[in-house]
Amino acid sequence: MTHRATQRGITAGAATAVAAAALTLLSTGAAHAAPDSVTWTDRVATVTRTVSDATPKAGDTITVTTKFERSTNPDLQLNWLKDFHDACLTYVMDSAKVSDGITERGVEPYLEIKPGFVAGDFMATSVPVYVKVGAPVTFTARYTVGASCNRGTPLSSGTSYRGSLGTGDYNSYGPFITVAKDSDGGGVSTGSLGSLLGTGSSK
Repeated sequence: MTHRATQRGITAGAATAVAAAALTLLSTGAAHAAPDSVTWTDRVATVTRTVSDATPKAGDTITVTTKFERSTNPDLQLNWLKDFHDACLTYVMDSAKVSDGITERGVEPYLEIKPGFVAGDFMATSVPVYVKVGAPVTFTARYTVGASCNRGTPLSSGTSYRGSLGTGDYNSYGPFITVAKDSDGGGVSTGSLGSLLGTGSSK
Protein backbone atom coordinates (compact mmCIF):
# COMPACT_ATOMS: atom_id res chain seq x y z
CA MET A 1 0.00 0.00 0.00
CA THR A 2 2.83 2.34 0.84
CA HIS A 3 4.51 1.58 -2.49
CA ARG A 4 1.26 2.23 -4.37
CA ALA A 5 0.72 5.57 -2.58
CA THR A 6 4.25 6.62 -3.45
CA GLN A 7 3.63 5.78 -7.09
CA ARG A 8 0.43 7.84 -7.09
CA GLY A 9 2.38 10.77 -5.59
CA ILE A 10 5.01 10.54 -8.31
CA THR A 11 2.32 10.35 -11.00
CA ALA A 12 0.54 13.44 -9.61
CA GLY A 13 3.81 15.33 -9.40
CA ALA A 14 4.71 14.43 -12.97
CA ALA A 15 1.28 15.53 -14.19
CA THR A 16 1.70 18.85 -12.42
CA ALA A 17 5.11 19.35 -13.99
CA VAL A 18 3.77 18.54 -17.46
CA ALA A 19 0.85 20.92 -16.93
CA ALA A 20 3.22 23.70 -15.90
CA ALA A 21 5.40 23.08 -18.95
CA ALA A 22 2.37 23.11 -21.22
CA LEU A 23 1.11 26.38 -19.76
CA THR A 24 4.57 27.88 -20.19
CA LEU A 25 4.51 26.81 -23.85
CA LEU A 26 1.12 28.42 -24.30
CA SER A 27 2.35 31.64 -22.71
CA THR A 28 5.41 31.65 -24.96
CA GLY A 29 3.20 31.32 -28.01
CA ALA A 30 1.02 34.21 -26.88
CA ALA A 31 3.97 36.48 -26.12
CA HIS A 32 4.80 37.04 -29.78
CA ALA A 33 5.80 40.70 -29.54
CA ALA A 34 8.84 41.56 -31.65
CA PRO A 35 10.07 45.14 -31.05
CA ASP A 36 11.99 46.89 -33.81
CA SER A 37 13.75 50.24 -34.19
CA VAL A 38 15.57 52.37 -36.73
CA THR A 39 18.04 55.22 -36.12
CA TRP A 40 19.39 57.95 -38.36
CA THR A 41 21.23 61.26 -37.95
CA ASP A 42 20.66 64.48 -39.86
CA ARG A 43 22.23 67.91 -39.36
CA VAL A 44 19.76 68.68 -36.58
CA ALA A 45 19.47 65.56 -34.42
CA THR A 46 19.82 61.83 -34.06
CA VAL A 47 16.39 60.28 -34.38
CA THR A 48 15.43 56.82 -33.16
CA ARG A 49 12.00 55.34 -33.85
CA THR A 50 10.87 52.21 -32.05
CA VAL A 51 7.73 50.10 -32.35
CA SER A 52 6.81 47.82 -29.45
CA ASP A 53 5.72 45.04 -31.81
CA ALA A 54 6.69 44.97 -35.50
CA THR A 55 4.62 41.82 -36.16
CA PRO A 56 1.31 42.47 -34.38
CA LYS A 57 -2.02 40.78 -34.96
CA ALA A 58 -5.25 42.55 -35.86
CA GLY A 59 -6.74 43.94 -32.66
CA ASP A 60 -3.39 44.39 -30.93
CA THR A 61 -2.30 47.78 -29.58
CA ILE A 62 1.24 48.90 -30.37
CA THR A 63 3.35 51.78 -29.06
CA VAL A 64 5.48 53.91 -31.38
CA THR A 65 8.25 56.02 -29.85
CA THR A 66 10.31 58.73 -31.54
CA LYS A 67 13.40 59.95 -29.67
CA PHE A 68 15.42 63.07 -30.51
CA GLU A 69 19.01 63.48 -29.28
CA ARG A 70 21.56 66.27 -29.57
CA SER A 71 25.33 65.77 -29.21
CA THR A 72 26.34 69.44 -29.50
CA ASN A 73 25.00 72.83 -28.48
CA PRO A 74 22.81 74.82 -29.02
CA ASP A 75 19.55 73.30 -27.83
CA LEU A 76 16.94 72.27 -30.37
CA GLN A 77 13.46 73.59 -29.71
CA LEU A 78 10.85 71.33 -31.31
CA ASN A 79 7.97 73.28 -32.84
CA TRP A 80 5.90 70.39 -34.14
CA LEU A 81 6.16 66.71 -35.00
CA LYS A 82 4.18 64.38 -37.26
CA ASP A 83 3.99 60.66 -36.56
CA PHE A 84 3.12 58.84 -39.81
CA HIS A 85 1.43 55.46 -39.84
CA ASP A 86 -0.67 53.32 -42.16
CA ALA A 87 -4.30 54.41 -42.28
CA CYS A 88 -5.41 50.97 -41.05
CA LEU A 89 -3.96 51.82 -37.63
CA THR A 90 -6.18 53.82 -35.28
CA TYR A 91 -4.73 56.29 -32.82
CA VAL A 92 -5.60 55.55 -29.18
CA MET A 93 -7.05 58.72 -27.70
CA ASP A 94 -5.03 60.47 -24.98
CA SER A 95 -2.01 58.23 -25.62
CA ALA A 96 0.26 60.87 -27.21
CA LYS A 97 2.93 61.96 -24.71
CA VAL A 98 6.10 64.01 -24.84
CA SER A 99 8.89 63.54 -22.31
CA ASP A 100 12.25 65.18 -21.65
CA GLY A 101 13.34 62.39 -19.32
CA ILE A 102 12.22 64.30 -16.24
CA THR A 103 8.61 65.15 -16.90
CA GLU A 104 6.03 63.60 -19.20
CA ARG A 105 2.89 65.35 -20.34
CA GLY A 106 0.05 64.75 -22.75
CA VAL A 107 -0.01 66.43 -26.14
CA GLU A 108 -3.77 66.69 -26.55
CA PRO A 109 -5.64 68.94 -27.20
CA TYR A 110 -2.73 70.25 -29.30
CA LEU A 111 -2.76 67.16 -31.50
CA GLU A 112 -4.07 66.90 -35.05
CA ILE A 113 -5.44 63.43 -35.72
CA LYS A 114 -5.70 62.23 -39.33
CA PRO A 115 -6.08 58.74 -40.89
CA GLY A 116 -2.38 58.62 -41.87
CA PHE A 117 -0.69 60.61 -39.12
CA VAL A 118 -0.97 62.47 -35.84
CA ALA A 119 0.75 65.84 -35.44
CA GLY A 120 1.72 67.46 -32.16
CA ASP A 121 1.92 71.27 -32.02
CA PHE A 122 4.41 72.06 -29.27
CA MET A 123 4.34 75.80 -29.96
CA ALA A 124 0.71 75.88 -28.80
CA THR A 125 1.58 74.51 -25.37
CA SER A 126 2.62 76.69 -22.46
CA VAL A 127 5.80 74.68 -21.90
CA PRO A 128 8.37 74.67 -24.76
CA VAL A 129 10.01 71.41 -25.79
CA TYR A 130 13.82 71.51 -25.90
CA VAL A 131 16.24 68.77 -26.96
CA LYS A 132 19.44 69.32 -25.00
CA VAL A 133 22.80 67.57 -24.94
CA GLY A 134 22.38 64.57 -22.67
CA ALA A 135 18.63 65.17 -22.35
CA PRO A 136 16.75 63.60 -25.27
CA VAL A 137 13.07 64.24 -25.97
CA THR A 138 10.69 61.37 -26.64
CA PHE A 139 7.31 61.46 -28.38
CA THR A 140 5.10 58.42 -27.82
CA ALA A 141 1.76 57.38 -29.33
CA ARG A 142 -0.28 54.18 -29.26
CA TYR A 143 -2.25 52.64 -32.12
CA THR A 144 -4.74 49.80 -32.50
CA VAL A 145 -4.14 47.45 -35.43
CA GLY A 146 -7.25 47.33 -37.58
CA ALA A 147 -8.86 44.34 -39.26
CA SER A 148 -8.44 46.12 -42.61
CA CYS A 149 -4.63 46.01 -42.42
CA ASN A 150 -2.97 43.99 -45.18
CA ARG A 151 -1.55 40.77 -43.78
CA GLY A 152 2.08 39.83 -44.29
CA THR A 153 2.88 43.11 -46.07
CA PRO A 154 5.31 45.64 -44.54
CA LEU A 155 3.48 48.86 -43.65
CA SER A 156 5.63 51.99 -43.61
CA SER A 157 5.84 54.53 -40.82
CA GLY A 158 7.96 57.58 -40.16
CA THR A 159 8.16 61.12 -38.88
CA SER A 160 8.66 64.71 -39.90
CA TYR A 161 9.41 67.70 -37.70
CA ARG A 162 10.20 71.38 -37.57
CA GLY A 163 12.44 72.99 -34.97
CA SER A 164 14.58 75.99 -34.21
CA LEU A 165 17.56 74.45 -36.04
CA GLY A 166 15.77 73.18 -39.14
CA THR A 167 13.36 70.57 -40.41
CA GLY A 168 13.37 66.89 -41.24
CA ASP A 169 11.03 64.85 -43.45
CA TYR A 170 11.29 61.09 -42.95
CA ASN A 171 7.71 59.90 -43.44
CA SER A 172 8.70 56.39 -44.59
CA TYR A 173 11.93 55.70 -42.70
CA GLY A 174 10.27 53.08 -40.51
CA PRO A 175 10.30 50.93 -38.64
CA PHE A 176 8.03 48.85 -40.84
CA ILE A 177 5.11 46.96 -39.33
CA THR A 178 3.96 43.62 -40.73
CA VAL A 179 0.58 42.45 -39.49
CA ALA A 180 0.54 38.70 -38.88
CA LYS A 181 -1.72 36.55 -41.01
CA ASP A 182 -4.85 35.33 -39.26
CA SER A 183 -3.48 31.78 -39.16
CA ASP A 184 -0.29 32.91 -37.42
CA GLY A 185 0.15 33.06 -33.67
CA GLY A 186 1.72 29.77 -32.64
CA GLY A 187 0.85 28.30 -29.29
CA VAL A 188 -0.47 24.84 -28.48
CA SER A 189 -3.87 23.54 -29.52
CA THR A 190 -6.34 22.32 -26.92
CA GLY A 191 -5.97 18.83 -28.30
CA SER A 192 -2.21 18.94 -27.92
CA LEU A 193 -2.52 20.25 -24.38
CA GLY A 194 -4.95 17.47 -23.55
CA SER A 195 -2.48 14.91 -24.90
CA LEU A 196 0.30 16.37 -22.79
CA LEU A 197 -1.85 16.18 -19.66
CA GLY A 198 -3.24 12.79 -20.46
CA THR A 199 -6.78 14.14 -20.55
CA GLY A 200 -7.38 13.78 -24.27
CA SER A 201 -10.00 11.37 -25.56
CA SER A 202 -8.91 7.79 -26.00
CA LYS A 203 -10.37 5.24 -28.36
